[in-house]
Formats: sequence, C-alpha cells, structure tokens
Amino acid sequence: MLKARYIQLLLCAMLSTSACAADTEENTARPNIVIILADDMGYGDIGANGATKIKTPHIDAIAGRGVNFTQFYASANICTPSRAGLMTGRYPIRTTLGYNVVTAMDTHGLPASEETIAELAKRADYRTMLIGKWHLGGFPDHAPMKHGFDSFYGVPHSNDMPNFALYRGAEKFEEPVEQSTLTHRYTDEAVRFIEENHEQNFLLFVSHTMPHIPLYASEEYHGRSDAGLYGDVIEELDASVGRIAASLKEKGVYDNTIILITSDNGPFFEGGVGGLKGGKGSGWEGAYRVPLVVGWPNGDFAIGDNEAIAMNIDILPTLAEVIDEAPSAEIVDGRSLLATLRSGDAGPHEYLYYFNNEDVIGVRTQQWKFLTHAYYRRSLGAFEKFDQLDGFQSSYDLLFEAGQAGGEEYSLADRHPAVVQEMKTELSAARARFDPLRTNPPDRTFPE
Repeated sequence: MLKARYIQLLLCAMLSTSACAADTEENTARPNIVIILADDMGYGDIGANGATKIKTPHIDAIAGRGVNFTQFYASANICTPSRAGLMTGRYPIRTTLGYNVVTAMDTHGLPASEETIAELAKRADYRTMLIGKWHLGGFPDHAPMKHGFDSFYGVPHSNDMPNFALYRGAEKFEEPVEQSTLTHRYTDEAVRFIEENHEQNFLLFVSHTMPHIPLYASEEYHGRSDAGLYGDVIEELDASVGRIAASLKEKGVYDNTIILITSDNGPFFEGGVGGLKGGKGSGWEGAYRVPLVVGWPNGDFAIGDNEAIAMNIDILPTLAEVIDEAPSAEIVDGRSLLATLRSGDAGPHEYLYYFNNEDVIGVRTQQWKFLTHAYYRRSLGAFEKFDQLDGFQSSYDLLFEAGQAGGEEYSLADRHPAVVQEMKTELSAARARFDPLRTNPPDRTFPE
C-alpha cells in the first residue's frame, strides 16, 4: 500500500493535476495518531487528576493544553476485554473476548472479523505500529500483524504469565525478558518509528507493560518517586510520554498529531483511584474509571477538564471521524467524542454499561450510577438478589449520584425511586440485548 502511495505521489508531482493537489492536501491535513495505553494505572495516578506523590509533568502538560476527561471509563475491569473494547469500538462481549483474560496457554483470540483501530487507519493509508503488550490472543495465529499493524515490538500478554517473551514482528528474540528496561526500550522503538515515518500519516500504539505487577523500573528511575516502586514506574511512563512528544516536535508533526493517553482498567494492589472505591476486577468505580488525556494542537479543542461520560469504546469512532474513514462494523457501540472535544459540551451517551465478564452489573448516566453486584470473598455478591431472602421485604439497590459519588459510601436509592426504576428498566434491556452474545453461562452469584 505504501509503495503504491509513493508511486501515486510521484505521478502527481509529474502531472501536477488539481485532483492530485487536492489529494495531497487531504492526506497532509489528516493528523497522525499516537495512543499511549498504561496497564493497570489508576485514575488518580496522574497530576491532572490529583496525584501528589507521583510526578507526571509530561502527561499533565498535554492535559493542560488539551482535554482531560474526568468521567472516562474502561469497557471492562480487567485487561483483555477492555483492550478488545478499545481496539474495536464495541462492548467486549461482541468480540467473544468479554470473559476473563486470554492466558499464555489459550488458543483463542480476537476474531479476524473484528475491525481494529489499526485496520481502520490502514484503509486511510496510515502506517501502523504496535509497541508493547498485546493480550488479544496468542502468537502466531492472533498476532497484531493479523489485525492491521504493519509492525510490532513487544510482548503477547501480561508480565505475570508464563512464556513471557519479547518479539519483533512474529519472531521471538528475548526470553526471559529484562523487564527493568522495557519502558525505555518501548520508547526507543516509538521514537525510531516516528523518525522513520514522520513524512506520512501514521498510527503509533504504545501499550506499556507497566504498572501491571510485577513492577520494574530502570536504574535511572528506581527510587525517584515518593510513592515507592509503583510511583517510580509511573514517573518513567511519564518520561516516555515526554520523549515521544519531543520526537514529534523535533520532526515538526506534533501540532498535527492527536495523542490519547489512558489505561486499560483501574489499579490492582497499588495505585491511586482519586478518592474512588475499589480497583481492578471489582464492580466499584475505581475498577473502571481511568484517565483519558487528549491533545491535538490543530484540533481546535475546548481546553480543560471535561465531565462528559465516555468510554474507551469511543476511541475508535472518534478517530474514524478525525481521519474521515467510516468503521466497517455493523454495530459500533462507541460514539465519536470529536464534537465534545471541540465544544466542551455533554457527551454522546445517555447510558454506559459496567460489565463484569459477560454480565451487565451496572448502568451509568451523566448524573447517576446504578450498581447491582460487587465482590465479597470468593463470590460476586448480587445486591438485587437480597429481595429473595425470607424477611427481606425490599431489594437492596445501590444508586449513587455520580458527580458526588466519592468512594460510593452512601446509596440514595430510597430518595429517588423513579430513578431506580429507570435504571432497572435500562439494565434489563441491556441484559436482554447482550445475553444472547455470551460465550459462557452467567457468573454464579450469591445468595442464589
């Protein structure tokens, strides 16, 4: 495709036709795309969202000159489903990857029928590269090159799994992996990609291995932060953002590059949730709400914090509108955020859904959050089942005013019965819509 593009541009230069001039102008007007995805980084781990023990000046600088979403969500509370949602713009249950994570021994992965962000960009003649963690299927059958990425440098899955190895393309070249240098090496590859491709449109997806446990920081950053090794890891990720931004500026393409920085879900054993409740794998807000910082100097954005509810399924349709390339999927659950980015107004969603595996366990509107399940010991406790117990006359509904949810300490369900009923109706409709797509039976809940 790229060779054909060069031939096209050469012919245009020889013929000097108006059609070629218009085509060249359109190509240069399209922005480059850089997506930076952290693994298990919390909503409160960046300065733009209140972090004080961890310093993130480079991420904060992009937020200060761009848009910082304060009500942004991962489409799942664990890695693989969330990444499937981001890559496809669809709730993970539609991709067959909505249940649990892909392990090192699994043979399934993202179906070839699912269009990814990379495949969308390829149709617009973008050069594409994925650096870092994939976790959407094993190699070689489900490698990133099967899903629209021209090149790959990284690892197939999480760093706590067996057979953790570093690949260039489909070739394994390091096992065991020296993880303390991974962030630095990922960044070197990103800078190299920018240097080699800055004269054409490109999509660069940097998917960091950290701060997923086990944690590793380079010698340069080890001991630097006031938040232990976890903080060191985040500060090194921030430095990586700074190096990537500097490379874009050096090559003169920063102003026309849209940069998106987010996380695949909330933090696990460590990490900041900004006063929210819970973390990775739970049903609480800290599992799903993650940072989203978007910068694009040429994008004419309404700079500052944006409180619109949004989700990582919105990234694909947003970029589709940015590059003027319609998604091919019949159903895209995400919505473009471009108008919201430029106006600062309310987002495109009336409802967003919280999934735990393939179960819809909650509903979010701009004002409210309705929750039906949360973990308790080994079980997934179902609040809605308490009305079946003898002597328990009403269901135990949890309704939080999202703008004041804080740690989700107190439910307002008994104050707003009409809202509870609206949310229950929407929850039932969502379950009826998504349940036929299951790959596994419903999770067992207690009390039965």
